[in-house]
Amino acid sequence: MARKLITIEQLAPGMYIDEIKCGLRERMRIGETKNFIIESKNEIALIAKLGIKSLYIDPEKGPDVCDESEEEHVKPEIESHRKQRPLEEELRDARIILSKASTILENSINEIRSGGKIAMEPVKLLLEEIYSSVNENKDAIVTVCRKKKKDGYTLEHSVSHCALMMAFGQTMGMDKDALLDVGLGGLFHDIGTIRIPADILEKPGKLTPEELDIVKKHPLWGGEIMIDSGTFPEKAISIAMEHHERYDGTGYPYQLAGNDISLVGQMAAIADVYDASISIRPYGAAEDPCQVIKNLYQGAGKLFHMDMVQQFIKTIGIYPVGTLARLESDKLGIVIKQNKNLTQPVVRIVYDLKTNCYLPPRDIDLSRASGREDRVVGAESPDKWKIYPGRFMFAE
Repeated sequence: MARKLITIEQLAPGMYIDEIKCGLRERMRIGETKNFIIESKNEIALIAKLGIKSLYIDPEKGPDVCDESEEEHVKPEIESHRKQRPLEEELRDARIILSKASTILENSINEIRSGGKIAMEPVKLLLEEIYSSVNENKDAIVTVCRKKKKDGYTLEHSVSHCALMMAFGQTMGMDKDALLDVGLGGLFHDIGTIRIPADILEKPGKLTPEELDIVKKHPLWGGEIMIDSGTFPEKAISIAMEHHERYDGTGYPYQLAGNDISLVGQMAAIADVYDASISIRPYGAAEDPCQVIKNLYQGAGKLFHMDMVQQFIKTIGIYPVGTLARLESDKLGIVIKQNKNLTQPVVRIVYDLKTNCYLPPRDIDLSRASGREDRVVGAESPDKWKIYPGRFMFAE
Protein backbone atom coordinates (compact mmCIF):
# COMPACT_ATOMS: atom_id res chain seq x y z
CA MET A 1 0.00 0.00 0.00
CA ALA A 2 1.35 3.44 -0.94
CA ARG A 3 1.61 6.26 1.53
CA LYS A 4 -1.66 7.97 2.31
CA LEU A 5 -2.50 11.66 2.64
CA ILE A 6 -4.66 12.41 5.70
CA THR A 7 -5.80 15.54 7.53
CA ILE A 8 -4.41 16.59 10.89
CA GLU A 9 -7.83 15.78 12.39
CA GLN A 10 -7.45 12.14 11.31
CA LEU A 11 -3.99 11.77 12.85
CA ALA A 12 -3.92 9.45 15.88
CA PRO A 13 -1.29 8.02 18.27
CA GLY A 14 0.45 4.99 16.81
CA MET A 15 0.30 6.13 13.18
CA TYR A 16 3.56 5.97 11.23
CA ILE A 17 4.47 9.31 9.63
CA ASP A 18 5.89 8.94 6.14
CA GLU A 19 6.37 12.69 5.67
CA ILE A 20 5.28 16.07 6.98
CA LYS A 21 5.93 18.75 4.38
CA CYS A 22 6.88 22.00 6.07
CA GLY A 23 9.47 24.78 6.23
CA LEU A 24 12.75 24.77 8.14
CA ARG A 25 11.31 26.66 11.12
CA GLU A 26 8.50 24.13 11.57
CA ARG A 27 10.94 21.26 11.03
CA MET A 28 13.11 22.50 13.91
CA ARG A 29 10.08 22.72 16.20
CA ILE A 30 8.75 19.28 15.32
CA GLY A 31 12.14 17.55 15.21
CA GLU A 32 11.42 14.54 13.01
CA THR A 33 9.40 15.09 9.84
CA LYS A 34 9.88 11.68 8.19
CA ASN A 35 9.71 8.04 9.23
CA PHE A 36 8.57 8.14 12.87
CA ILE A 37 5.66 7.03 15.04
CA ILE A 38 3.21 9.44 16.66
CA GLU A 39 3.36 8.56 20.35
CA SER A 40 0.85 10.90 22.00
CA LYS A 41 -2.01 13.34 21.50
CA ASN A 42 0.28 16.10 22.82
CA GLU A 43 2.56 15.48 19.85
CA ILE A 44 -0.40 15.82 17.50
CA ALA A 45 -1.38 19.09 19.22
CA LEU A 46 2.14 20.47 18.66
CA ILE A 47 2.01 19.63 14.94
CA ALA A 48 -1.45 21.20 14.61
CA LYS A 49 -0.28 24.32 16.46
CA LEU A 50 2.39 24.85 13.81
CA GLY A 51 -0.30 25.12 11.15
CA ILE A 52 0.17 21.69 9.55
CA LYS A 53 -3.16 20.82 7.88
CA SER A 54 -2.31 17.51 6.20
CA LEU A 55 0.46 14.93 6.14
CA TYR A 56 1.39 11.51 4.78
CA ILE A 57 1.16 8.27 6.78
CA ASP A 58 2.30 4.74 5.90
CA PRO A 59 -0.59 2.34 6.74
CA GLU A 60 1.72 -0.67 6.30
CA LYS A 61 3.95 0.42 9.20
CA GLY A 62 1.24 1.67 11.54
CA PRO A 63 -2.55 1.98 11.90
CA ASP A 64 -4.66 3.41 9.11
CA VAL A 65 -7.39 5.95 9.84
CA CYS A 66 -9.41 4.23 12.54
CA ASP A 67 -12.08 4.77 15.16
CA GLU A 68 -11.42 5.58 18.82
CA SER A 69 -11.93 2.01 20.04
CA GLU A 70 -9.01 0.86 17.87
CA GLU A 71 -6.84 3.75 19.05
CA GLU A 72 -7.01 2.62 22.67
CA HIS A 73 -4.97 -0.50 21.92
CA VAL A 74 -2.19 1.30 20.09
CA LYS A 75 -0.34 3.34 22.72
CA PRO A 76 0.40 0.54 25.23
CA GLU A 77 1.92 -1.52 22.40
CA ILE A 78 4.16 1.39 21.40
CA GLU A 79 5.27 2.08 24.94
CA SER A 80 6.14 -1.56 25.64
CA HIS A 81 8.06 -1.76 22.37
CA ARG A 82 10.01 1.40 23.14
CA LYS A 83 11.13 0.54 26.67
CA GLN A 84 14.79 1.40 26.98
CA ARG A 85 17.54 0.21 29.27
CA PRO A 86 18.93 2.61 31.89
CA LEU A 87 21.23 5.27 30.44
CA GLU A 88 24.12 4.06 32.59
CA GLU A 89 23.96 0.60 30.98
CA GLU A 90 23.86 2.02 27.48
CA LEU A 91 26.80 4.34 28.21
CA ARG A 92 28.79 1.41 29.60
CA ASP A 93 28.16 -0.70 26.51
CA ALA A 94 29.00 2.22 24.21
CA ARG A 95 32.30 2.69 26.03
CA ILE A 96 33.22 -0.96 25.51
CA ILE A 97 32.45 -0.70 21.77
CA LEU A 98 34.46 2.48 21.32
CA SER A 99 37.44 1.11 23.25
CA LYS A 100 37.41 -1.90 20.94
CA ALA A 101 37.14 0.45 17.95
CA SER A 102 40.29 2.34 18.97
CA THR A 103 42.23 -0.92 19.17
CA ILE A 104 41.00 -2.18 15.79
CA LEU A 105 41.71 1.17 14.13
CA GLU A 106 45.21 1.29 15.63
CA ASN A 107 45.94 -2.22 14.35
CA SER A 108 44.68 -1.23 10.90
CA ILE A 109 46.88 1.87 10.82
CA ASN A 110 49.91 -0.18 11.83
CA GLU A 111 49.18 -2.61 9.00
CA ILE A 112 49.08 0.23 6.48
CA ARG A 113 52.29 1.76 7.82
CA SER A 114 54.07 -1.58 7.49
CA GLY A 115 52.89 -1.98 3.90
CA GLY A 116 50.34 -4.67 4.69
CA LYS A 117 46.61 -4.89 4.03
CA ILE A 118 43.87 -4.06 6.50
CA ALA A 119 42.09 -7.08 7.98
CA MET A 120 38.56 -6.01 7.05
CA GLU A 121 36.64 -8.73 8.90
CA PRO A 122 37.23 -7.25 12.41
CA VAL A 123 36.40 -3.80 11.01
CA LYS A 124 33.10 -5.02 9.52
CA LEU A 125 32.10 -6.74 12.78
CA LEU A 126 32.93 -3.54 14.66
CA LEU A 127 30.79 -1.45 12.32
CA GLU A 128 27.87 -3.84 12.91
CA GLU A 129 28.24 -3.24 16.67
CA ILE A 130 28.36 0.53 16.25
CA TYR A 131 25.35 0.36 13.94
CA SER A 132 23.40 -1.59 16.58
CA SER A 133 24.38 0.91 19.29
CA VAL A 134 23.33 3.88 17.16
CA ASN A 135 20.09 2.12 16.28
CA GLU A 136 19.29 1.37 19.93
CA ASN A 137 20.20 4.77 21.36
CA LYS A 138 22.39 7.15 19.38
CA ASP A 139 22.58 9.53 22.34
CA ALA A 140 24.62 7.01 24.35
CA ILE A 141 27.38 6.37 21.85
CA VAL A 142 27.58 10.01 20.72
CA THR A 143 27.89 11.08 24.37
CA VAL A 144 30.68 8.62 25.12
CA CYS A 145 32.53 9.94 22.07
CA ARG A 146 32.94 13.30 23.83
CA LYS A 147 35.19 11.81 26.55
CA LYS A 148 38.57 11.95 24.78
CA LYS A 149 42.10 11.93 26.17
CA LYS A 150 44.44 14.62 24.85
CA ASP A 151 47.16 12.08 24.05
CA GLY A 152 44.71 9.81 22.24
CA TYR A 153 43.00 12.46 20.12
CA THR A 154 43.92 11.17 16.65
CA LEU A 155 42.50 7.67 17.19
CA GLU A 156 39.53 8.72 19.31
CA HIS A 157 38.53 11.50 16.91
CA SER A 158 38.30 8.98 14.07
CA VAL A 159 36.23 6.56 16.15
CA SER A 160 33.96 9.42 17.21
CA HIS A 161 33.61 10.57 13.61
CA CYS A 162 32.50 7.05 12.68
CA ALA A 163 29.72 7.04 15.30
CA LEU A 164 28.63 10.58 14.42
CA MET A 165 28.44 9.73 10.72
CA MET A 166 26.24 6.71 11.42
CA ALA A 167 23.95 8.72 13.69
CA PHE A 168 23.85 11.56 11.13
CA GLY A 169 23.10 9.11 8.33
CA GLN A 170 20.28 7.60 10.36
CA THR A 171 18.72 11.05 10.69
CA MET A 172 19.13 11.50 6.93
CA GLY A 173 17.13 8.30 6.35
CA MET A 174 19.97 6.14 5.01
CA ASP A 175 19.53 2.37 4.91
CA LYS A 176 21.79 -0.03 6.80
CA ASP A 177 24.26 -0.65 3.95
CA ALA A 178 24.75 3.09 3.46
CA LEU A 179 25.19 3.60 7.21
CA LEU A 180 27.90 0.93 7.32
CA ASP A 181 29.67 2.61 4.40
CA VAL A 182 29.61 6.08 5.97
CA GLY A 183 30.71 4.57 9.28
CA LEU A 184 33.68 2.97 7.53
CA GLY A 185 34.51 6.29 5.89
CA GLY A 186 34.25 8.09 9.21
CA LEU A 187 36.54 5.57 10.90
CA PHE A 188 39.26 6.00 8.26
CA HIS A 189 38.55 9.62 7.22
CA ASP A 190 41.90 10.83 8.58
CA ILE A 191 43.99 7.86 7.42
CA GLY A 192 46.01 10.22 5.20
CA THR A 193 47.51 11.84 8.32
CA ILE A 194 49.87 8.85 8.67
CA ARG A 195 51.98 10.55 5.97
CA ILE A 196 52.25 13.79 7.97
CA PRO A 197 55.47 13.99 10.05
CA ALA A 198 54.73 13.60 13.78
CA ASP A 199 56.39 16.91 14.67
CA ILE A 200 53.86 18.70 12.46
CA LEU A 201 50.84 16.59 13.42
CA GLU A 202 51.47 17.05 17.16
CA LYS A 203 52.76 20.62 17.06
CA PRO A 204 51.13 22.63 19.89
CA GLY A 205 51.65 26.03 18.28
CA LYS A 206 50.66 27.66 15.00
CA LEU A 207 51.78 25.90 11.83
CA THR A 208 53.98 27.65 9.30
CA PRO A 209 52.56 28.10 5.77
CA GLU A 210 54.82 25.27 4.58
CA GLU A 211 53.62 22.97 7.37
CA LEU A 212 50.01 23.88 6.65
CA ASP A 213 50.48 22.95 2.98
CA ILE A 214 51.63 19.49 4.07
CA VAL A 215 48.66 19.03 6.42
CA LYS A 216 46.24 20.04 3.66
CA LYS A 217 47.36 17.08 1.57
CA HIS A 218 46.05 14.46 4.01
CA PRO A 219 42.57 14.14 2.40
CA LEU A 220 44.24 13.43 -0.95
CA TRP A 221 46.63 10.94 0.64
CA GLY A 222 43.74 9.29 2.46
CA GLY A 223 41.87 8.79 -0.80
CA GLU A 224 44.97 7.30 -2.41
CA ILE A 225 45.46 4.84 0.46
CA MET A 226 41.82 3.73 0.30
CA ILE A 227 41.79 3.35 -3.49
CA ASP A 228 45.08 1.43 -3.48
CA SER A 229 43.73 -0.99 -0.87
CA GLY A 230 40.83 -1.95 -3.14
CA THR A 231 38.59 -2.64 -0.12
CA PHE A 232 36.80 0.67 0.47
CA PRO A 233 33.43 1.62 -1.10
CA GLU A 234 32.95 4.89 -2.97
CA LYS A 235 31.15 6.60 -0.06
CA ALA A 236 34.05 5.93 2.30
CA ILE A 237 36.59 7.27 -0.20
CA SER A 238 34.53 10.44 -0.75
CA ILE A 239 34.42 11.02 3.01
CA ALA A 240 38.20 10.80 3.30
CA MET A 241 38.82 13.06 0.31
CA GLU A 242 36.14 15.70 0.94
CA HIS A 243 35.79 16.16 4.71
CA HIS A 244 37.70 19.46 4.57
CA GLU A 245 35.81 20.89 1.58
CA ARG A 246 33.44 23.78 2.26
CA TYR A 247 30.15 24.69 0.59
CA ASP A 248 31.45 28.12 -0.50
CA GLY A 249 34.58 26.66 -2.12
CA THR A 250 37.03 27.79 0.57
CA GLY A 251 37.98 24.27 1.71
CA TYR A 252 40.73 21.90 0.59
CA PRO A 253 42.29 20.06 -1.15
CA TYR A 254 40.18 20.67 -4.30
CA GLN A 255 38.21 23.85 -3.40
CA LEU A 256 34.98 22.10 -4.40
CA ALA A 257 31.81 24.16 -3.95
CA GLY A 258 28.09 23.53 -3.53
CA ASN A 259 26.81 20.20 -4.75
CA ASP A 260 30.12 19.40 -6.40
CA ILE A 261 30.86 18.07 -2.92
CA SER A 262 29.19 14.69 -2.47
CA LEU A 263 26.35 14.28 0.02
CA VAL A 264 28.55 12.18 2.32
CA GLY A 265 31.41 14.65 1.91
CA GLN A 266 29.16 17.48 3.11
CA MET A 267 28.02 15.34 6.05
CA ALA A 268 31.61 14.45 6.93
CA ALA A 269 32.69 18.10 6.97
CA ILE A 270 30.02 19.01 9.54
CA ALA A 271 30.68 15.97 11.75
CA ASP A 272 34.44 16.58 11.57
CA VAL A 273 34.20 20.23 12.63
CA TYR A 274 31.81 19.39 15.47
CA ASP A 275 33.87 16.58 16.93
CA ALA A 276 37.22 18.36 16.53
CA SER A 277 35.85 21.51 18.16
CA ILE A 278 34.49 19.74 21.28
CA SER A 279 37.76 17.79 21.77
CA ILE A 280 40.99 18.65 23.56
CA ARG A 281 43.65 18.80 20.85
CA PRO A 282 47.45 19.27 20.94
CA TYR A 283 46.94 22.86 19.78
CA GLY A 284 43.78 23.90 21.61
CA ALA A 285 41.20 23.42 24.35
CA ALA A 286 37.77 21.87 23.86
CA GLU A 287 34.87 24.20 23.07
CA ASP A 288 31.40 24.02 24.59
CA PRO A 289 29.19 21.76 22.40
CA CYS A 290 26.26 24.21 22.52
CA GLN A 291 28.52 26.98 21.22
CA VAL A 292 29.83 24.68 18.48
CA ILE A 293 26.23 23.96 17.43
CA LYS A 294 25.63 27.74 17.26
CA ASN A 295 28.80 28.18 15.18
CA LEU A 296 27.68 25.49 12.74
CA TYR A 297 24.28 27.14 12.43
CA GLN A 298 25.94 30.50 11.75
CA GLY A 299 28.01 28.83 9.01
CA ALA A 300 24.94 27.25 7.43
CA GLY A 301 24.42 28.46 3.88
CA LYS A 302 28.06 29.50 3.57
CA LEU A 303 30.52 26.92 4.87
CA PHE A 304 27.94 24.14 5.03
CA HIS A 305 24.66 23.28 3.31
CA MET A 306 21.77 24.76 5.31
CA ASP A 307 19.61 21.60 5.30
CA MET A 308 22.61 19.45 6.26
CA VAL A 309 23.30 21.59 9.32
CA GLN A 310 19.63 21.38 10.29
CA GLN A 311 19.75 17.60 10.04
CA PHE A 312 22.95 17.41 12.08
CA ILE A 313 21.45 19.59 14.81
CA LYS A 314 18.48 17.24 14.81
CA THR A 315 20.97 14.38 15.34
CA ILE A 316 22.90 16.00 18.19
CA GLY A 317 20.32 18.36 19.66
CA ILE A 318 20.35 22.08 20.39
CA TYR A 319 21.49 21.08 23.86
CA PRO A 320 23.60 17.94 23.27
CA VAL A 321 23.42 15.09 25.76
CA GLY A 322 25.82 15.89 28.60
CA THR A 323 25.03 19.63 28.57
CA LEU A 324 24.63 21.30 31.97
CA ALA A 325 21.33 23.10 31.42
CA ARG A 326 19.69 25.91 33.37
CA LEU A 327 15.93 25.63 33.68
CA GLU A 328 13.38 28.40 34.03
CA SER A 329 12.72 27.11 37.58
CA ASP A 330 16.34 28.02 38.53
CA LYS A 331 17.40 24.42 38.71
CA LEU A 332 20.43 22.91 37.01
CA GLY A 333 20.28 19.57 35.25
CA ILE A 334 22.16 17.41 32.79
CA VAL A 335 20.60 16.70 29.40
CA ILE A 336 20.44 12.89 29.17
CA LYS A 337 18.21 12.30 26.13
CA GLN A 338 16.92 14.14 23.08
CA ASN A 339 13.26 14.32 22.05
CA LYS A 340 11.68 15.06 18.68
CA ASN A 341 11.16 18.63 19.85
CA LEU A 342 14.79 19.70 20.29
CA THR A 343 13.93 22.36 22.85
CA GLN A 344 12.35 19.80 25.20
CA PRO A 345 14.96 17.15 26.12
CA VAL A 346 14.99 14.79 29.08
CA VAL A 347 16.95 16.45 31.90
CA ARG A 348 18.42 14.97 35.09
CA ILE A 349 17.86 17.64 37.77
CA VAL A 350 20.80 17.83 40.24
CA TYR A 351 21.02 21.35 41.73
CA ASP A 352 18.75 24.15 43.02
CA LEU A 353 20.13 27.65 42.40
CA LYS A 354 17.62 29.23 44.77
CA THR A 355 18.94 27.30 47.76
CA ASN A 356 22.45 26.60 46.38
CA CYS A 357 21.99 22.95 47.27
CA TYR A 358 22.39 19.66 45.46
CA LEU A 359 19.17 17.72 44.89
CA PRO A 360 18.61 13.98 44.70
CA PRO A 361 18.98 13.31 40.93
CA ARG A 362 15.56 13.24 39.26
CA ASP A 363 14.79 12.83 35.56
CA ILE A 364 12.11 14.97 33.93
CA ASP A 365 10.95 14.79 30.34
CA LEU A 366 10.24 18.36 29.25
CA SER A 367 8.20 17.10 26.28
CA ARG A 368 5.61 15.42 28.51
CA ALA A 369 2.74 17.08 30.33
CA SER A 370 4.43 16.45 33.70
CA GLY A 371 7.49 18.42 32.60
CA ARG A 372 5.87 21.17 30.53
CA GLU A 373 5.77 23.63 33.45
CA ASP A 374 9.55 24.00 33.09
CA ARG A 375 11.90 24.64 30.18
CA VAL A 376 15.58 24.99 29.32
CA VAL A 377 16.67 28.63 29.17
CA GLY A 378 20.34 28.06 28.37
CA ALA A 379 23.54 26.09 28.88
CA GLU A 380 25.79 26.68 31.88
CA SER A 381 29.53 26.17 32.37
CA PRO A 382 30.31 23.07 34.47
CA ASP A 383 33.48 24.81 35.70
CA LYS A 384 31.49 27.80 36.97
CA TRP A 385 29.29 25.65 39.21
CA LYS A 386 31.76 22.79 39.77
CA ILE A 387 29.07 20.43 38.53
CA TYR A 388 30.53 17.93 36.08
CA PRO A 389 27.90 16.05 34.05
CA GLY A 390 29.89 12.83 33.83
CA ARG A 391 29.51 12.30 37.58
CA PHE A 392 25.76 12.07 37.15
CA MET A 393 25.74 10.06 33.93
CA PHE A 394 28.42 7.40 34.24
CA ALA A 395 28.14 4.73 36.92
CA GLU A 396 31.61 5.37 38.33
